[in-house]
Amino acid sequence: PMEEAEQGGEEGGGALPSLSENESQLHPRLFTLSRLPASHVNALVNLDAINERNKPVEPPKKPALAPFFLPSLDGVERTFVDPSDPAAAAASMPASSAELLASAAPAPAEAEEGDGPKAKRARARRMREQGLGAHSALCALLLAAEPHLSLGPGGGDGGAGEGAGSSEAAAATSAVTDYLLTLGPSALDLEIRALGEDDSGRMLVLALALLVRQLQTRRDFELVQAILHVLLRLHGEALLTTPAAMPALRALREHQQAGWCELQEPIHSNLCLLAFMSNCAS
Repeated sequence: PMEEAEQGGEEGGGALPSLSENESQLHPRLFTLSRLPASHVNALVNLDAINERNKPVEPPKKPALAPFFLPSLDGVERTFVDPSDPAAAAASMPASSAELLASAAPAPAEAEEGDGPKAKRARARRMREQGLGAHSALCALLLAAEPHLSLGPGGGDGGAGEGAGSSEAAAATSAVTDYLLTLGPSALDLEIRALGEDDSGRMLVLALALLVRQLQTRRDFELVQAILHVLLRLHGEALLTTPAAMPALRALREHQQAGWCELQEPIHSNLCLLAFMSNCAS
């Protein structure tokens, strides 16, 4: 049979492509990794511990001989500004700097609110209402792929189909996954955190639907597991209080358990064989 397979491969135009040569999935039933370095996925999962470890032991010290500049008034003769005179200091300041400070000054209503937690939440809410808190790139891609990420009543993929519908769904989800593959651990962690800025939980549901689809297609398996770990750690409480996320969570659990059941038996068999051979060698 091996000789027949080799002859069939030669007749078909050469040897079968190897894992390193083939960019696509070799078989729909195989779990395909994302080809990212292992350190990339490990850094995403342990990013909080890495940032805590990299914190400076003590704050940076101000240099003893720091350069400084004395403000002066415009004119032929050099005249220095009296620091106690606010009007003279504002006159010596460039127009762009003066406008920047004026725009950064808090409004009277904000000044009355203070800097407490309630005041900060109120200011953040006003910024979102004014459109300053725009969607991130990941949120924009998820919104574009939303028609193809809807889950059916039974937890299945409602956007999956045959023909043009299937190709459109694959193209829409590929745009999201291709973007995720280009991000570093810190940028990806920031994008996952930005999913929780939507109070309705719509972005979190779309992210779960994307993970369900990736588990169905069995692509980028280790990256999906890392994103799922970070997503549940950051937004687990919000997902539990979002009724719209329940179907996506059930579908995610179903496909996660199904994939693990297929991997569990060969992994345990290989571990037992490796342990047995190690004991025999010793």
